[in-house]
Amino acid sequence: MSGMTTQSVSMTDNVLLESAVLSQDLLNNILLQIVEFDQFVTSVEFHRNQHLAQLTKDISQFVELTTLLAKMLNVKKNIQVPQIKNSHIHLLFVLKGIIQSQQKQDLVVLEDLIKYELKDNLTQWKIDLIPTIKRHLQT
Repeated sequence: MSGMTTQSVSMTDNVLLESAVLSQDLLNNILLQIVEFDQFVTSVEFHRNQHLAQLTKDISQFVELTTLLAKMLNVKKNIQVPQIKNSHIHLLFVLKGIIQSQQKQDLVVLEDLIKYELKDNLTQWKIDLIPTIKRHLQT
């Protein structure tokens, strides 16, 4: 029975680690979309809106996945990383601003939010938070 328990724990740890890797991949995809956004700023509104819809969908998925990872770190390893919650709050605030500026067709604010606020937040995830999650999952 203890062999099954050890195997289950190992399997769960592998799933969590794979989820962290998936978060990193999704984050890289979002950062690439931000770079590509510059090309859509001057393009037809339809293409810009289509690109923004995909970007907001991916950001939402990223927040959901990393929230689950943070909860699993807390439950399984009793580790809390406060920067994750703070970064999620900021990320959701930026996402709300992106949606509002898109609805108002305020392209200057939209571009600033994406190029600066969103990119800075996601860069923090790439450089610090995802590696922190991975490090904790591997211990």
